[in-house]
Amino acid sequence: MNNLNAPGARFLSGIDVSSYQRTVDWTAVAGSGIQFCYIKATEGSSCADHGFAQHWRRAGETGLARGAYHFFHPTMPVTTQANFFLHTVGEPQPGDLPPALDLEAPEEWVGIPAAARAALAIKWLEIVETRLNLAPIVYLSPAFMIETLRNASALGRYRLWLAEYTSAAAPRVPSPWTAWTFWQHMGKGRVPGVALPVDLNWFNGTAGDLQALAVAAPQISPVPPVVAS
Repeated sequence: MNNLNAPGARFLSGIDVSSYQRTVDWTAVAGSGIQFCYIKATEGSSCADHGFAQHWRRAGETGLARGAYHFFHPTMPVTTQANFFLHTVGEPQPGDLPPALDLEAPEEWVGIPAAARAALAIKWLEIVETRLNLAPIVYLSPAFMIETLRNASALGRYRLWLAEYTSAAAPRVPSPWTAWTFWQHMGKGRVPGVALPVDLNWFNGTAGDLQALAVAAPQISPVPPVVAS
């Protein structure tokens, strides 16, 4: 069994799942030391992950911090992809993590001019951010950022979910970022409650930092006392 809390108290443990993992015992996951999860919601402009609704509901019932992600296809209409994700996921609830945009599959980007690539991702991010009033997170590998997106500076204002499997104590952080928020450090981990291999992640911060990143509960103004006349 993987040491879910390595390398110590600096990071919090999490997983990300899709329909590939099939049935997940979320109570067992939450009891294993996992503190957050990202769940695949949509892909492209019309493919909803068929495990999303159940994973989303059950993860929320356990009290895990949960976030939804979208697998992006650069050759499909960006606005349609963003609207499809928003329709599928709905309004984030207090305690939910910001949505994430999954950028990978460099072979799909080859036919797009290098100077136009980052703008496609930015358009999705801005649509979702405007609709939810919540800045999404960008998921990618160092190689993808360097070779496909050419270290586009415009992406730097969004938090980074870095995908890199390495034995090093820390991943490479591509420019323009100087730090990562989430790090997917293993692709075939084992976690109680998940029968199939699952991606393992760390959050770069404390439980308080994770809570601060999540959607805040609405502030309810106190009702003023009634003063007798």
